[in-house]
Amino acid sequence: MLADEGTSGGRLRTIGDVFYETRVLKGRRYSLRRFAEEVLGGRIEPVMLSYIEKGERFPNEDLVRHLAAARREDPQPLLAILWRDRILYAVARELDRAFQSESPVAGIDDGELAVRLSRAVAALPDDGAWMSHSSWRRAFRRDRKQRKRSANATGETHLDERVEATLREHGLIEVRAGKIRRKGRHYQAVSRDERRAVAHQFAQLFAKGLLDRIALPDVDTGTYLRNHYLNVERSRIPEFHAALETALRELTERFAATPSRDTEFMNVLATATPR
Repeated sequence: MLADEGTSGGRLRTIGDVFYETRVLKGRRYSLRRFAEEVLGGRIEPVMLSYIEKGERFPNEDLVRHLAAARREDPQPLLAILWRDRILYAVARELDRAFQSESPVAGIDDGELAVRLSRAVAALPDDGAWMSHSSWRRAFRRDRKQRKRSANATGETHLDERVEATLREHGLIEVRAGKIRRKGRHYQAVSRDERRAVAHQFAQLFAKGLLDRIALPDVDTGTYLRNHYLNVERSRIPEFHAALETALRELTERFAATPSRDTEFMNVLATATPR
């Protein structure tokens, strides 16, 4: 089982995010050129820095260490983010081959779809009360970065539509006369696209969890990662899966809270597989 806090709204913070927030969000709002020259000591060309911030290239470890020094931080957590991003890039390519399909909408990340599905359910009143449909959409989109450097309005709208359509299909929401209410809490991936999205998200969180335990063993990252080994009679494997499902559902229902400044978005993923 892996539980992860991610970033604001559940989207994992990438090494490109770290470069961008250092350059723009933490004070002086440097241009790409000034940041490359004055903060990074001319170690990188501005155009390459732009690619890194957009997630289209990876920095080398020396550059990440220099960034950490500029931020007056221990480089190890930033290096862990870089290593995770590299792992995810390689894993994502193999997952795409396994599913033999491309992402249906440019600019939409499968992990983001899975996260937003969870946020969309969490944004609805627990007691099944009706709320404004527009307010609901604003609530589950609130995780979006304030930056506008790579905004994709068409993709964003399509993603909202996919979220709503998926929740309708699973009978988790009811929409009527501009209002919406919760009909259920539990979401499980079924279709090919949904399974692909969950696969990407699982790889993302599992890679982070491994690096949290390996690269950051003394840091309270919020990640729980454990293995349990046991022999189960083949005929009882479906029973075991059902019991695991029940236990996880009860646990998440017990701790689930309305999103607020005092809560952290958590992803809890579990796998039980024969070796």
